[in-house]
Amino acid sequence: MRPLLSAALAVSLAAALAACGGSSGAQDGPDRDRFGYRVGSDGDRETVLLRPVADSTQYLFYPAVVDSVAVRPAGRPLPGDGVAVEVLVQGALPDACAELNDPTQERDSHLVTVELLMRQPRERVCAAVVRPFRFYFMLEGAFEAGSYTMRLNGTAVPFQVLPARATGEGGDAG
Repeated sequence: MRPLLSAALAVSLAAALAACGGSSGAQDGPDRDRFGYRVGSDGDRETVLLRPVADSTQYLFYPAVVDSVAVRPAGRPLPGDGVAVEVLVQGALPDACAELNDPTQERDSHLVTVELLMRQPRERVCAAVVRPFRFYFMLEGAFEAGSYTMRLNGTAVPFQVLPARATGEGGDAG
């Protein structure tokens, strides 16, 4: 009877831990690196959408605080074709007023330089509350198979676009 009770307790504990396990697996799960994947509900991190700059408000601009970056190509391109590449950035805004600004991009062959800034209204008192965020954006242009480096706010993030599988290998081209 005692081994059966221990097994039942272990199963109950495992189920409880799985149910309370924090985020929905998006941060470190296998889907995090899949093009187009979006996190469902995650109370710990807000998905940020960009808002236009108010004409009458003056802002201070700072580099965004970034915790992690996932660069996600859209499949495998056929020779001579390119694919879209999506970026997932996770970080934190330092107060209740801070917002992300539109990222700026510059591409030189296999190097993509991206600047992601946050903006805060000048002369406004804001509650000091850290707001974790996730932000998705597309890299400009199409990417052929090869190795690339994206520099986000000065930090290098290497990524690869894999070539299409040969048609005789039993797989599809994407």
